[in-house]
Amino acid sequence: MAEPRVRITIDGRVALTVEQIAARKGVKPKSVTGELTRYGIEHDAMLDGRKKIYLQAKIDAWWDNRVGKGGAKKSAAE
Repeated sequence: MAEPRVRITIDGRVALTVEQIAARKGVKPKSVTGELTRYGIEHDAMLDGRKKIYLQAKIDAWWDNRVGKGGAKKSAAE
């Protein structure tokens, strides 16, 4: 039997933990944490008062448009 799938939401909108973001983006959780800190991305809520969670739509929009190593938009000089 397949493992049950857990879906986290904030006011009905899908939210992700750092580990879930990392799995979706194909990087390590430590890389996600570093990028979130570097860009000053604030968490949207806390899960059980301990784990930061972020709205999926916000993370997807930010991740795909961030500048720098691994970012989708790079300067013309690169």
